[in-house]
Amino acid sequence: MSGATPGAFERVGGAMAGWDRGRARIGATMAAVLAMAAIHGAGAGVRAQTVALTGGLVYPISSEAVEGGTVLIVDGRIAAVGVDVDIPAGAEIVDVTGSVVMPGIIDAMSYYGVAAEDMNEVPNPLTPELRIIEAFAPFGTFGSGEAGEIRVRELLRGGVTATYIGPGDATVLGGQGAVVKTAGARFDDLIVREPAAIDITLGGKPASTYREQSRSPSTRMAVVAQLRDLLVKAREWMATSGGGDEASGAGAAPRNLGMEALARLLNGEVPARVQANATRDIRVAMELAEEFGFELVVDGGAGAHQMAEDLADRGIPVVLGPISHPYISGEEIPDPGDYGGVDERNAVWLQEAGVHVSLASFSRGFGPFGPGVAGQWLLIDASIARGHGMSEMDVLRAVTLNPAEVLGVADRMGSLEVGKDADVVVFDGDPLSIRTWASRVYVDGRLVHERED
Repeated sequence: MSGATPGAFERVGGAMAGWDRGRARIGATMAAVLAMAAIHGAGAGVRAQTVALTGGLVYPISSEAVEGGTVLIVDGRIAAVGVDVDIPAGAEIVDVTGSVVMPGIIDAMSYYGVAAEDMNEVPNPLTPELRIIEAFAPFGTFGSGEAGEIRVRELLRGGVTATYIGPGDATVLGGQGAVVKTAGARFDDLIVREPAAIDITLGGKPASTYREQSRSPSTRMAVVAQLRDLLVKAREWMATSGGGDEASGAGAAPRNLGMEALARLLNGEVPARVQANATRDIRVAMELAEEFGFELVVDGGAGAHQMAEDLADRGIPVVLGPISHPYISGEEIPDPGDYGGVDERNAVWLQEAGVHVSLASFSRGFGPFGPGVAGQWLLIDASIARGHGMSEMDVLRAVTLNPAEVLGVADRMGSLEVGKDADVVVFDGDPLSIRTWASRVYVDGRLVHERED
C-alpha cells in the first residue's frame, strides 16, 4: 500500500492528466461485447463461471480485511471469503497477490445513460409519474458534445459496477429514479431496483444552468406550497383507492400514475431523494419528511455540515457531490456564502457527527474539465476525505456499502458477503492512490473489464 495521501489538487490534477495515458494503457473492455450482445440478442449464451481470486488483500467492507485471502465466485454470487477456502475442481484460479480485492464502487447519484434532453419534462414542475428507466440508454454515447460523452468503459475503469440514475433538477419533482448495473448481457440484467426513489429539488439553481429556461415555480415559498398540496392530494387519493394498493381492488378512485408513485413514497416503499444544499432547504426537506412521514435522503448537501447534529439525530442520510469541486447541479456555486461556507471537510464533519454519508459523482463535478469521466474518478475524488481525516475504511464504505444501504440494495451489493452479487473489483494497489488502476472488474461474476499491461 502506498504512503502519504497527496493533496486534493494534486489528486484531481493527476487524475485528469492521467486520462489520456489511461486510454492508452488500459486494455480491451469486455463490457462492449456484452453491450452488443444485449443489443443484438446474442447475450443469452454468456454465463458466469466459477472463479477464485486468491492471495490478495481482501476488503469485505462489512468486516475486517483479510490478508492473503480468497474470494470465491460461483454462479454470479459470492460463495466464500476467507483464507482457508475450498476451491471447487475446475474453477478458474486467478492469483491476485499484491492486489486489493473489494466490492464494486456504487455511484449513489448520477445521470449515466440519460441524454440531457430526457432528464426533465421542464414545462411541468411536478411529474411523479415519470420513470427515468424509460429514458435509460446504457450502451454507447449519450447526449451531445463533451458533456454527454459518458461511456460504460470509463465507469468500469474506475471500478464502478452500479449506479443510481435519477431525473435532473430542472423541475421541482422530476420523477422516479432507479438503481442499475454498468454491465450485463441483457437490458433487464442491468436493473437492480426500479423504482428506487422519488427525486425532488429544493432551493435555487446556479445562474449558468438552464439559462434559457425559467423555472416555475420561481420562489421557495411556491415550491414548498406546491409540493405540500400535491402530497395532501396523494393522501386523499390513497384514502379512496385502498391505500394506493391497486391489487386490493378497494376504493373507487380511478388509476392515476402520479398518485400511485406518491403512494409508494407515503407508504414507505421508496424514499424521497431531495436535492438540498442551503441549510434553509435542508431544513424544509426535513420538515416535509416529518409532516408527511416519508423517508428522506438529502442529495448534494453542500451546507449539510451546519446541520450535522440534526441530521444525525433523525437518522437522515446524505449523498454528497464531488469533494474536489464545490457545486450544485453539476455547476460551480455562484455564491458559496449561501450554502454555509462550502468546505472540502464536509464529509468528514458529517461522518464525525454520526451522519450516514455516501459520496457520488452526480455525473459532473469537474465543471467543464470532464463531466463524462466523473464516475471513473469517483474513488480518487473520495480519497480527498481521507486526506482530511476520514479513515480509509470509512472512505471506501462511503462508495460501497453506504450507497447500497441508502439505495435499498444492500442485500445484493456493497460488500463481499456470501450470497451477494459477485460485483468485485481488483485494484493493483491502494484503492485511494492515483497510481492505482482497476485491473479486473466482475459484474454478476462475469469479467467485464481487464487491464492489459
